[in-house]
Amino acid sequence: MDMIQHLEKGAQYPAIMITAGINDSRLAPWQAAKVTAALQATGSSNPTLLRFDERGGHGPGATKGQTDSLTADFIAFVLWRAGLREWQPGSPP
Repeated sequence: MDMIQHLEKGAQYPAIMITAGINDSRLAPWQAAKVTAALQATGSSNPTLLRFDERGGHGPGATKGQTDSLTADFIAFVLWRAGLREWQPGSPP
C-alpha cells in the first residue's frame, strides 16, 4: 500500500524523521525521499526530516558506528520535539 495516496493537503501530521541508506537492498533510497517530499507538500506545520546514510543499508548489515549514529539522531529528534530547552535550535551548549 502506498502511503502517499492517503496523505491529505492541509492535514497536520506529527513530526517525523525518515531514514534511508544508499545500500538498502530491500527499499530503494529514492522512495524515502519521495515520502518525505509528499509529507512536506501537505503543508503540515510539523517538520518532516530525511536522514540519509551514504554508507548505510537495511539494519542488520550496519556497523556499530552507523547504529550508534542513528540511535543518537533518533534520541536528539525526540528530545527536540519533546520541547527540552537544551535541545532546541540555537540554545547554548
